[in-house]
Amino acid sequence: MEKHLLLKELQSRHEFPEEEFPRLLELFEVRSIQKNEIIFHTGDIVKYCYFILKGCMQQYYISPEGIEKIIYFAQEGTWTGEMDSMINETPSIVSTQAVEDSEVLIMNKANWENAIRNIPDFALYQIKKRGHTIARMKQQLAQTTTTTPDQKYRQLLNETPDLLQRLPLYKIASYIGVTPETLSRIRKRNTRL
Repeated sequence: MEKHLLLKELQSRHEFPEEEFPRLLELFEVRSIQKNEIIFHTGDIVKYCYFILKGCMQQYYISPEGIEKIIYFAQEGTWTGEMDSMINETPSIVSTQAVEDSEVLIMNKANWENAIRNIPDFALYQIKKRGHTIARMKQQLAQTTTTTPDQKYRQLLNETPDLLQRLPLYKIASYIGVTPETLSRIRKRNTRL
């Protein structure tokens, strides 16, 4: 039998014991989310963390000019949500929306705290994951001032090429911070390389 996608993720960052997995899995609910459904808005207190089993989601904010700025895509085998908002009950600084019909595992704050207290390997996973997330965010922040749109496109092409097939081009353009017309020119330049 193939390992559960969540167990694979847990074991990718920490030696999470398989025998603990059923106990952890009981703390989640499965939920289906329809394409374009917003699971929380900027300003909401986020009630759940989300692990994506199938589908794709985006995190974004709306600029003062009213333009959607996508900052993150989450697909199968990854987490999305706003942990700070959920744990500290503070307003979210982003919105999260399904880009495709999605199936997710959700865990509320009480169950998350239960897992942290009673499943030490989950707590260790969370610490390691948090460190990885902070490092990735610092890298992305540094890249916003040092990376050209062409470089951002090539990075997306190298790291997650399937997203380019799955997502509308205007979403890719928003993510790399250009207009759809500029993205067309970038794509043309990069097909000649």
